[in-house]
Amino acid sequence: MSSLDEKNPALMMNRREAIKRTAMMLGVAVSASTIAGCMDGGSSDSAVGTNWSPDFLSKAQGQVARALANVIFPKTDTPGAIDVGVPQMMDLVYGKYMDDEEKTLFAGGLDGLSAAGFADLSETDQAAAVTTMADSMDATDKAFLRKVRELTITGYFNSEEVCKNVTTYDPIPGSYVACVPISETGNVIMSEPR
Repeated sequence: MSSLDEKNPALMMNRREAIKRTAMMLGVAVSASTIAGCMDGGSSDSAVGTNWSPDFLSKAQGQVARALANVIFPKTDTPGAIDVGVPQMMDLVYGKYMDDEEKTLFAGGLDGLSAAGFADLSETDQAAAVTTMADSMDATDKAFLRKVRELTITGYFNSEEVCKNVTTYDPIPGSYVACVPISETGNVIMSEPR
């Protein structure tokens, strides 16, 4: 290890490792439809809060999506998923970016939970219902919950409120060290993954 690494341990992680750790944190790969929805997330005019009405989902599906987002990220000392517009982002991704297979899976899961009265349950009972679905052996339930989790986590951490006031944004991770003798970099002139 060079003296540069000893001074700056943050420089020891390369880009590939950072992406791998981020993917592990999410627990799933992020789909193209979710990425597209996040990139277009600011274009939705829907109000955040209790007066929200979905543009693409049915009202009942929107209520279930809202309840699921709240189970995953409830409001604590930081804003919850509802506070930052995650259900609106789910609606936008469903309406504009999901392919037919994803729409069928997502709408079917929302309809099933709506028929079971999920949105009317207490928050404790909703969390228990989600846990039961996650523990079930039904592949469709698991795929639906993965999609909901993906949309909720991605929508939450890409919201303006969370990016500005909850997380710390560091556009260039690690510190910048200028004028380092080349012998301390292992005779590497340009930055390479280590």
